[in-house]
Amino acid sequence: MISLLDTNVIVRFLTENNEEKFKGVYDFFQDIQQGKITVELKLIVLFQTIFVLKSFYKVPKIQIVKAMKGLLKFKGLKITDKKTVVSMMDIWDSNNIEIVDAYLIACLEKNSQNILHSYDKDFDKFKIKRHEP
Repeated sequence: MISLLDTNVIVRFLTENNEEKFKGVYDFFQDIQQGKITVELKLIVLFQTIFVLKSFYKVPKIQIVKAMKGLLKFKGLKITDKKTVVSMMDIWDSNNIEIVDAYLIACLEKNSQNILHSYDKDFDKFKIKRHEP
């Protein structure tokens, strides 16, 4: 069996914007935090959550980073390559770049032989190899 999180549940938990539903979602996330239940967070859902918080709810980037890094520490939350995701959050937090660019940088920094094929010269500020096709 697989147990996945959807964007709307995470957003409801982080924004507390619906009192009626927040109680249930709060208890649910307490269970995840304590490891009583295990859920998986897919990367696409993480990116969509960040997009919704930033664009629709106008949550400042610094608060999004803090909230997401806190969520990633929950004992029952599983995500593919958590170290890369945490690195992505750190890169995004300390640079004026898009979250997807931060993810690419975090992926590439793992190995000095990795290369990014891109026309975006902003990537040259980072310790990665970039190639223009």
